[in-house]
Amino acid sequence: MGFVFFGFFFPSFANAATVSGGALTLNIDGDALAAGIALDNTPAPSIYVEEFFNASAVASKTFIELRDANTPTDPADYAANEISAVGLQFAVNEAVVPANPTQRQNKATTFAFDPSNIFGTATGSIGLGGVMRFRVDVTPPTNRVLLGDMTLEYRPELESATPGRSGWLLVNHLGFTADAFELFDVSTRLVGNNLTLAGNLGYGWGFDHLGATDARLSDARIGTFSFQTTVVPVPAAVWLFASGLIGLGITGRVGRRITA
Repeated sequence: MGFVFFGFFFPSFANAATVSGGALTLNIDGDALAAGIALDNTPAPSIYVEEFFNASAVASKTFIELRDANTPTDPADYAANEISAVGLQFAVNEAVVPANPTQRQNKATTFAFDPSNIFGTATGSIGLGGVMRFRVDVTPPTNRVLLGDMTLEYRPELESATPGRSGWLLVNHLGFTADAFELFDVSTRLVGNNLTLAGNLGYGWGFDHLGATDARLSDARIGTFSFQTTVVPVPAAVWLFASGLIGLGITGRVGRRITA
């Protein structure tokens, strides 16, 4: 995983930082996604994106509303019902989010790190607003799957477990908590106060119940992603507490060399 670091400066309180604003964009390859799903009972694709709700559209909706809103009148007309899965944008949540509607788990951003050593100090997660609904090729009513209320997380123990694996992943919290997408071949850049990531999407184990285990274990790539956000300082007391947890080994983070 590549990392580029260009002169980032904060006050002297241990270079504490978090992120604010920006968005994650998913570009899912529908054919590649469907190819790895074993549940395929009709001529329709095994899975496709049927609906997408951005952060503003999803803010007040319950789980049931997201599951049932804009449901096609003819589910068999998959050619008309499938939407483009390119450019799906999930906004970065702030440190405080409004109360969740029923059965929702939209997450606040708790990410904190030292910009000079992001991989060795990263804690918490980046909350993302937005929900996508998939249609799968099984008998209703279990043929819709929601992924959303996601978080972007860094788990060093996953990095380089197989070629291209980055340690970054997207975790679903809507309906069930599971790894939604593993992120491969990731380029991470910190230029000034602008943090960006870009790379490829792979299946998370949350797709296993649809028969994607073999594709996931073979590290199949099913699209691309990009992420951009602004890095901002956090209060010293918060960072010192997080740093203390790192010192105790609670976070499980490992050191990482930064290359310029």
